[in-house]
Amino acid sequence: MTKKTEHHAARREFSFLSLLPWLVLGAGLLITYGLQDVARQHTRKNVQERFDFRFNEIVVNIEARLRDYEDVLHGTQSLFASSESVERSEFREYVSQLRLDQRYPGIQGVGFAQRISPAEKAAHIRRIRRESFPGYTIRPSGERDSYTSIIYLEPFNWRNQRAFGYDMYSEPVRRAAMERARDENRAIVSGKVTLVQETEKNVQPGFLMYLPVYRNGLPHETLAQRQENLVGWVYAPFRVHDLMNGILGKHFGEIGNTLAFDIYDGDQPSPASLMYDFSKETGISPGLHEPVFRSVKYIDAGGHQWTVAVRSLPDFETSLESEEAQFIVISGIAGSLLTSFIVWLLATGRERAFATATEMTRELRESESRTRRLNRALKLLSDCNMTLVRAKEEHKLLSEICRLIVERGGYRMAWVGFAEQDTAKTVRPVAQSGYEEGYLDSVNLTWADTERGRGPTGTAIRTGVTDINQDYLTDPRMAPWREAALERGYQSSISLPLIGKERVLGALALYSPDPHAFSPEEVALLEELANDLTFGIETLRTRDEHRRAEEKLGFLAQHDPLTQLPNRLLLRDRFDLSAAAMERERSGLAMLFLDLDNFKQVNETLGHDLGDQLLVRIVERLNGCIRDTDTISRQGGDEFAILLANVNDLGIIGGIAQNILEAFSDPIEIDGRLLNVTFSIGIGIFPNDGMEFDTLLKKAETAMYHAKESGRNTYRFFNEQMNIDALEQLQMQGQLRNAIRNGELVLHYQPQIDIGRSGITGFEALVRWRHPEAGMIPPAKFIPLAERSGLIIQIGEWVLNEACRQAKAWLDSGRPLVMAVNLSALQFRRGNLLETVASALERSGLPARYLELELTESILLHDIEAAMQTLHALKAMGVKLSIDDFGTGYSSLSYLKRLAVDKLKIDQSFVRDLTEDPEDAAIVKAIIQLGHTLQLSIIAEGVETDAQLAFLRNYGCDEVQGYFFSRPLPAEEASGLLAKDFL
Repeated sequence: MTKKTEHHAARREFSFLSLLPWLVLGAGLLITYGLQDVARQHTRKNVQERFDFRFNEIVVNIEARLRDYEDVLHGTQSLFASSESVERSEFREYVSQLRLDQRYPGIQGVGFAQRISPAEKAAHIRRIRRESFPGYTIRPSGERDSYTSIIYLEPFNWRNQRAFGYDMYSEPVRRAAMERARDENRAIVSGKVTLVQETEKNVQPGFLMYLPVYRNGLPHETLAQRQENLVGWVYAPFRVHDLMNGILGKHFGEIGNTLAFDIYDGDQPSPASLMYDFSKETGISPGLHEPVFRSVKYIDAGGHQWTVAVRSLPDFETSLESEEAQFIVISGIAGSLLTSFIVWLLATGRERAFATATEMTRELRESESRTRRLNRALKLLSDCNMTLVRAKEEHKLLSEICRLIVERGGYRMAWVGFAEQDTAKTVRPVAQSGYEEGYLDSVNLTWADTERGRGPTGTAIRTGVTDINQDYLTDPRMAPWREAALERGYQSSISLPLIGKERVLGALALYSPDPHAFSPEEVALLEELANDLTFGIETLRTRDEHRRAEEKLGFLAQHDPLTQLPNRLLLRDRFDLSAAAMERERSGLAMLFLDLDNFKQVNETLGHDLGDQLLVRIVERLNGCIRDTDTISRQGGDEFAILLANVNDLGIIGGIAQNILEAFSDPIEIDGRLLNVTFSIGIGIFPNDGMEFDTLLKKAETAMYHAKESGRNTYRFFNEQMNIDALEQLQMQGQLRNAIRNGELVLHYQPQIDIGRSGITGFEALVRWRHPEAGMIPPAKFIPLAERSGLIIQIGEWVLNEACRQAKAWLDSGRPLVMAVNLSALQFRRGNLLETVASALERSGLPARYLELELTESILLHDIEAAMQTLHALKAMGVKLSIDDFGTGYSSLSYLKRLAVDKLKIDQSFVRDLTEDPEDAAIVKAIIQLGHTLQLSIIAEGVETDAQLAFLRNYGCDEVQGYFFSRPLPAEEASGLLAKDFL
């Protein structure tokens, strides 16, 4: 080769060697660009997954909360379905037990709107006004084909009171939702409205959720039946912004800082359909920012569609700034420069190049290792989030998270421990995965500030801050656990606190086979995982709490809350099943209707708390009287029903009833008191007495009333004559109502005689019914009916006015006589007695001293202090007072000292046999002596013989009345008696 050729070759070699570092640098930069682009795309994918996960979470939470609210309405619907009528106090108590403000934030209340026809409107308004709402009316005013007034809405605060009486059917949006709910028999959400509860300040969009209530016992399977048998709607009003705040709260700290969302009514977003305005609610304006991520989802909100539009905010989009990509760029550029420098050095010094290449290789391997760990942590976070979304049960969730951490995250072991609130502040492991080999049994962890509580787990729980042990060999805190950890290959560990809404629940602990395994970037991802896990735990616990509440509501819908017995609704279901089985097996059923005798006196004298205790003890004894195949149900108050299955023999049925009566022959002890309990029992037989539940139960109840009339503490089988008597009673009640209006009632007057001077001192006014067809009906036949139906108040008012008028007529004719008028206990309690008496005296012009009101002792049993006040007010008017039928009541004689009465009337049951029965004679003597001791006049009724009169005169009785002198007479004949002055 010539020198010229060698020179060219050397020149070409020099030229190649000088270009080689630049070629290596360019290749390194191209590779760096490719790697960082892959990293950025991977980061964007992960951020997109987080965005989708958060959005799905928002939607799931909104849907779950709406289902919770629907469950609340279903529970309220069950309240109406389990009772013939729901009183205002019962509705208020039921809603208060729901604790809406604590368990269902965002709901404004729970209400009931009653359907009212135009014909019922006036009576409805009067009824509500009588419930202490004098200003009640149906709003807006005007004539409509139907009204749906809000009559119950709890809590009944100032805001909800604005809706009281509002006719929601008058507004088209509400009406459309109410009609759908009625026709489809399910919960329906209305469109966007402004609630009537709103004021001029802080007005929010709103909506309402409706659920229909149908008439008990009537079908509602078809559309026509639902429209016909509708009673009203239970419903809940919502203010949308309050609702969203209650549903979402801080929500991982994301909402309000990183994600923004709006909710629209319907499927077409527009300003008019906007229900939840994120910018208005939070004050965060999007400005000129164009979101990187957007998404839209549709929610079926109770049969009504909502559109949820979500967008990312700048704080969320900072996650796109991949530290991994930046690291790759920096390290790639540095590596490329170093590599090109090495190549350059290789051209000048192979040894230095070799050393530098070795160092570069180590740094690149470390970079690749960190990158792998970060990618692994990101993948782990994504997998765990998917597990959280699908989780149904807490322990399975925790175990699956631990498994993913070990298998996907590459950690040696992972476990979750909960912080116990005991005195030792122990940490209880609840889930674990990986190589553990008894480690958790030996570590004896606590979160107290002691040696064993200052490790990573105890410190994380105590402080609420992540705690890292980067090396078991060098960290002095790890001395108590170092040997056990190193034996199992643990080189480093991290404990992440599970921070709940109210306290730190516990910690998630991870163990790595490598020292210094936890970089800041990896720790940040693991902390996000711990936060997500905490949310998952609390969400599952909330779901469990709601499920338990739903189960309790379901139980209460079919059971009596006090005795835990089946209620009427469940008894009906069991009857239907048993009746169908009995028809197949040709067997029989019996229905026993039980009513406690005189239980009302227990409640009124000893209090309702003791009465409730007695009912529970009674049920315990009743359960011992029936078979496992029988069903006992509480019908309300002091009434029970027992369904006997597989019985054909009347003797067996009667034997069971007799066993029940005998089981209560011994008293029941409550708080040191021995209480005697007896039952009146009526029995109906299936199918003879009825094939339908209501028919059979009604006939058993009718038989029970006959058992009561037969002296109580006995049982009676139903027979058709009882039904005829019951129908006659029902017809008579309607006729009695007409009798009051038609003036068929008349007064008869029986004279009261002064024994000392043998002259008439007054009359007792006694009501009679002159029926246009049946003639004169005795009071014993219609007065008990008037008492039961409440008509006694109207009758008593008429009697009082008529008696005062007649007494004034006699006074004007020169006969100053006292007129005695009987008052019933019901009239005393429910009638406006003081105003009625004052009005009668004023209208007739009779001086008060000529009116005497006869009271029964039972009046004092209900509210002694109130009775005393009324009696003293009557005395202040100048009216005379007497105790009627004295000796047959229940009041203590000590009350006579406090009563403002003037006279005692000895009951005719004692007078009848006083000349033959020593006990009756002794009682009469004692009453006369007691009355005179208290400076009271004594009158005896039912005097029919001269011997009775002589006895009473001999022992100092002041006055008498009875057939011995005169039967009760019409006013004309009584006036004639006065004219004759035959005495």
